[in-house]
Order: sequence, then structure tokens, then C-alpha cells
Amino acid sequence: MKKHHENKFAVYLLTKDLIHIIYTVRSLDLNAAQIIVRDRMMMQEGVAMPVLCDIRELRMVNKQARDFFAMEGSLLIKALAFLIAPPVTDVLSEFYLNTHKSDIPSKSFTLKSEALNFLKRTVSILILGWVLPLLNY
Repeated sequence: MKKHHENKFAVYLLTKDLIHIIYTVRSLDLNAAQIIVRDRMMMQEGVAMPVLCDIRELRMVNKQARDFFAMEGSLLIKALAFLIAPPVTDVLSEFYLNTHKSDIPSKSFTLKSEALNFLKRTVSILILGWVLPLLNY
């Protein structure tokens, strides 16, 4: 798997545990959302994993982009953490989380360490929920 990628909207960093996306622009439209998701999925090579989205530079995401992220953009994501800088990105992330209900565990954080802990705990719980029924078989 490729470890680093950039496009005109974001920087992608891939580790064995997660993909970290750092948004480098102030606004996103549908075209940007499609490119961001396409590039993320290309880096993941079909492997579902947790995603850390650093949206501290974002100021606006239009409705079409939000809808795309919520539907097609949620593929291959085990858990999602937003790294935010209140008040602006706090409002963006809360609006997204409250209007686009999903089965993917998602939460916003101001500290990267807390976001990473959330992703690790969530993935551990998901794995445990999958393994325990097999042990009782």
C-alpha cells in the first residue's frame, strides 16, 4: 500500500492502523468530495480501516459534498474521527454528525491523541464483537 498521497484538496497519510486525511482547503464542493473519496479508496486498496479527518482548515462544505461523504464516502470506513478547531470546524462536524446518521462510529475531537484513542478503542470493540460470537459457536 502507498503510504503518502496528495491532491489539491488533501494530504493522505497511511499507516498499518489507519488513514489520516488532512484537508488543505477552506471549502469543498461535490467534485472535491469525489476526488477526496476516490483517492482515499485508492490508498486503502479495498481494506476497511479507521479514518482520522483533520478538518481544521475547512470553513464550508456544500450540501452535495456532505451528502456524497455520507453515502459513497463512507465506504471502507470502520470508524471516523474528526480533528477540529472550534468554533468553525466544530459547527461543521456537529452539523455533519447530526444530520447524516450512520452505523459508522464517528466523533469530533480537538486533540489528536483523543481522536486516535477513540479510533483504537472503537476498532477493538468492533473486532471483539465479531470474534466473541465465533468463540461461542
